Amino acid sequence: MNVLLKANSSSGSFYNVEFREAEEGLSIHCDCPAGEWGKFCKHKWQLLNGDEDMLFDSSQLNQLAAIHKIALERGLSAFYKNIEELDMLKKSFIKEQKQEKNSVKKSLSNRKLLSEEKFIEANAKLNELDNKVSFTSYLISKEKEVLENKLKNGF
Repeated sequence: MNVLLKANSSSGSFYNVEFREAEEGLSIHCDCPAGEWGKFCKHKWQLLNGDEDMLFDSSQLNQLAAIHKIALERGLSAFYKNIEELDMLKKSFIKEQKQEKNSVKKSLSNRKLLSEEKFIEANAKLNELDNKVSFTSYLISKEKEVLENKLKNGF
């Protein structure tokens, strides 16, 4: 089975997202810039998840439903859930990070010149949050990389 769906682009035109089902599984290619570079793109992701708003041509709804069904049967929802949970965790770290930045900024503005040791101490929690945001971003990118390899090679 080969299906070519037209996905909405932010410019108002569309990208072609090709789904191929073979013995090795379902593989997907998108001709958007990210897809051309072999990267994970929102067009593949949203169409696999059955997002009708991503369709440029509403006459392709039945084809979208068929692709979404295959994706569910092949366990895509587990990837989606994991990436979504990591993204929510990252957002909570970013929120906490912003609060801590404001707190540190306020605290440091009320003090005289600090020694390097005291400055590092005042920023310890912020640095920890920076690391958590970075590490969570890394985990998300690795999950997407694994998924992208599956989408290229068939899943």
